[in-house]
Amino acid sequence: MTSPTPGSCQVLVSLPHLQVMWQHWASRFFENRLPAITIEWSSRLTASTGLFVSQVGPRSRWVSPAYRHGEGRVIRLSAPLLRGQPEAELERTLAHEMIHQWEFDIRKRRPSHGPTFREMMDRMNAEGLGITTRHQLNENVEAWNRYAWQCMNCGMAYHRQRRTIFPSRHLCSRCRGPLEEVTVEQSQMSNSDLLPEPCIEAQSNEQTLLCQLRFDF
Repeated sequence: MTSPTPGSCQVLVSLPHLQVMWQHWASRFFENRLPAITIEWSSRLTASTGLFVSQVGPRSRWVSPAYRHGEGRVIRLSAPLLRGQPEAELERTLAHEMIHQWEFDIRKRRPSHGPTFREMMDRMNAEGLGITTRHQLNENVEAWNRYAWQCMNCGMAYHRQRRTIFPSRHLCSRCRGPLEEVTVEQSQMSNSDLLPEPCIEAQSNEQTLLCQLRFDF
């Protein structure tokens, strides 16, 4: 894992302080239009530094608007990945998830990294925030991987934190070769080519037609 750096979050920022940061960005970039939202540290979130979670869609009629744009969504920040990182990394992560909140609460769209997201990201980055569509803590994420699969033809390796790849159903995205489960150490020693976000082709047991599945990591 990355070593703590000067000015880093070696002790996690308190939840009240996170709300102060949220209010600052809400006022500066979102004209105070964002509804209040719960922000919490997650000890289980290790595949990404942050996550905007909603229980229902932005236009769902199954729940009240008060719930849909209130208790029905939350911003989660990764305690394992952000501990020891510069505070600027925390700010970028929170700002990133706030854009998703803005897409959901104000634009009434499902959050994505499409043109709407990028337009707001560029606007905020013009003032030096440095928001990206994906975090840069790949080494930190890699340290949490416990499972690995490798293509028996080309050697491409796929790492996961959970056992989500099944050789009986999935094929290598590079050459469509068969996969076998190996240890993380074995895959690192035999091939340095890793796909942190592979698109693996899956073959149905009942059909020979191949379709593509994307595993976001």
